[in-house]
Amino acid sequence: MNGRVYRVAAVLIFVVLVASLPASAQQPDSNLTTNASGQQAGGTPSSPAAVSPPADAATANKTVLKVGNQSVTQGDMDFVLHSLDPQSRRALAQQGLRALADQYVTMLVLAQEATSKHLDQNADFQRELAAQRDRMLAQAEFQSLTKQVQVTPEDISQYYAAHGADFDEIKARQIVVRTKPPNAKEDVPGLTLEEGRARMEAIKKALTSGTDPKQVAKDFGIANQVMVEAEPRAIRQSALPDTQKEALKLKDGEFTAIQEIGGSLAMLQVVGHDRLELKDVSHEIENILRRQKLEAEIAELKKKSNVWIDEGYFKVASAPTPGTTPTQPQGNPPAKP
Repeated sequence: MNGRVYRVAAVLIFVVLVASLPASAQQPDSNLTTNASGQQAGGTPSSPAAVSPPADAATANKTVLKVGNQSVTQGDMDFVLHSLDPQSRRALAQQGLRALADQYVTMLVLAQEATSKHLDQNADFQRELAAQRDRMLAQAEFQSLTKQVQVTPEDISQYYAAHGADFDEIKARQIVVRTKPPNAKEDVPGLTLEEGRARMEAIKKALTSGTDPKQVAKDFGIANQVMVEAEPRAIRQSALPDTQKEALKLKDGEFTAIQEIGGSLAMLQVVGHDRLELKDVSHEIENILRRQKLEAEIAELKKKSNVWIDEGYFKVASAPTPGTTPTQPQGNPPAKP
């Protein structure tokens, strides 16, 4: 195994270490910091940088740990430290670097023993090692492509002009009535379907007549059964379910049809229309364009790579016939979560 693989394994081992720490160790005292030698001193809260200062060129090759004939440099350890997430770094700052050394030694001892037994020549191990290398290379190239993607203000403006409707929103209040099955017992919360529709029509009539929505909510609302939003809320076009898309075409003051949704009746009253300004959605558009450009780059790479797929092996799952229950595949039953 090479040093790179050792370092990656060390990161994984230390994550397990952090997960096993008591809660007090994972949440350091906000009045203490811990230096690289594990000593605590008063001051500002611990930060990831407090775990270990970055090594310069002169100290990166300094040996800080040995296991048999294998040496580990400060640069190796810095790589591990900076691969950790902030929470793990804070936990390590509380414990000190000695805990990491113990885990690293454990990893190297086991790895060297495995090598002496030629476990590194096992076919499954070699496959996993190759797969790990591919995953790391793929991640590195993905990050490289991400940095190369450029989105200009002109790109953002053009997208907004072409997709303006995507940023339309309505202001609407929602009315919901909880219903119960026809043969439900008396103590089951909710109204019958007929009672629910009658209540919806009464609410609609009151709001159309100009009654203050707060008064309507008070007069017709029933806790956990009937809800009338007194204050309208902004709803993006993309957030509307298909059953309520008609709301985008309604005029101010109009209502959608009453919909039966999951044991409830629901409708919207539209009270306003608006379109978000470019300045409010420019960051969202930038992310959309970055993703699109990145996907296009990857698609182009696939096109150049002469990809072939055995469609007989990689079969597409077929949709079950309506009214039938999908059968379990033959073999061992699925494991319980």
